[in-house]
Amino acid sequence: MKSKNELTVEINAVLAELTSEIKKQNLEIPSPPDLLLQLRSLVNDERSTANDIAELVKLDPNISIRLIKVANSALLGARVHVTSAQAAVTRLGSAKVQNLVTGLVIAQNFMKGKTRGLESYFNGIWQQSNNVAAIAYVLAQKKTKLDPEEALLAGMIHNIGVTPLILKLSSSSSFKANPSLLKKVADIVIPKLYQSAGKLILDNWKFSSTLSQITLTHNKFDRSSPGDFNLNDLILIASELNKLEDMTDVNGIPEILVETEIFKKLWADWPEAISDLEGLKPDIAQMKSAIAN
Repeated sequence: MKSKNELTVEINAVLAELTSEIKKQNLEIPSPPDLLLQLRSLVNDERSTANDIAELVKLDPNISIRLIKVANSALLGARVHVTSAQAAVTRLGSAKVQNLVTGLVIAQNFMKGKTRGLESYFNGIWQQSNNVAAIAYVLAQKKTKLDPEEALLAGMIHNIGVTPLILKLSSSSSFKANPSLLKKVADIVIPKLYQSAGKLILDNWKFSSTLSQITLTHNKFDRSSPGDFNLNDLILIASELNKLEDMTDVNGIPEILVETEIFKKLWADWPEAISDLEGLKPDIAQMKSAIAN
């Protein structure tokens, strides 16, 4: 068993190594999912049709089912129940489908990176992205002029940088035979580096600068945020609300959040926020269910 000093030295060494790899863009990152690339190509092709996109989505039954669930959501004003990917794509439109499917594919791909001994860690991170995405979607739709589907995608990818870090740590011979040590190191190292690792992934996958920047800003309370409420602001709000055991608890005031200029763009104070969130709870729960695996 390592002493506290030995563990500190090892953690510092790991931090230094990973920081250097990220800075030099040498960190091994996952390739973008094939479905994501194929979908992006289809959406950008003026000759493609809704049927082409539907046929592509159908290649992944899990994604297809979840897309249909979203298309049938009361949040979208659905009155007629659709049962096929083609009907879902026709109802939603290619732009909405691209954002929704991209988010769903990334979340699904994220879960494939599970490492033995860290299943609960991965489950927790995936649940976090799922919850933040659902909160962001509903807030975007009900409280802002932001695009809800882009908000959902932003929520899904805000913590994507966890994956390569976990895979890197778990490949180390020092940790392979000691999952408990791996968990201790991960708990310290990942919060410090997953943001920059996430930006590296999204830049490599050619996401917009707006989305890749969210990996760096979703937990930065001290940043300046002039102008209208934006996507970066939304994901910070959603991420912090997700940390609360009950986001409608009158006494559970998240003071660090409430005091920010970002919060005050949406609500004057915590009681006003609670009033809104109480009414939005069913919608958030519905969206969580729709996008869950």
